[in-house]
Amino acid sequence: MFKKFTLIFCCLFFLFSCRNTTVIDPYFFQNGMEEIDMKAKLAPFKPNGKTFRVIDAYIDANLLYMQVEYKASCSGKDSFEFMGGPLFYDDQNRNAREARLFIKNSGEACSLIDETLIIDLRPITSVEQRDAEVILHIGGWRTKMTYVYIPHKD
Repeated sequence: MFKKFTLIFCCLFFLFSCRNTTVIDPYFFQNGMEEIDMKAKLAPFKPNGKTFRVIDAYIDANLLYMQVEYKASCSGKDSFEFMGGPLFYDDQNRNAREARLFIKNSGEACSLIDETLIIDLRPITSVEQRDAEVILHIGGWRTKMTYVYIPHKD
């Protein structure tokens, strides 16, 4: 009798405790799960910078994860910027924007580094409204990427 009561109590407890559980994507509200390396900005492209190779790139929510390989400075303090150019319409009449990573050239180069940068794309969206879409042509990456703006809490 005690075992049946315990089993029924545990089942009811489990059912009622899970009733209001909400699963939220940890990246949705930028709650500190990922540390952002830089924010994208709208600016004219800089003419000179270190050469680098884009190994991988993908967008998750409002973040661009960009794996790059470059020669790091001997001091280990490299400066990165991610810039978006002016908005234009592509051949399918969609909002599009060129974007590029810029690594400040410090003169000396020591070792080859493979690093993943996390870039906040919100500043280069075309419109700050839910589901606003822009096609990104990222310099050094082989495919166009579709960025869809996701509202967030600061």
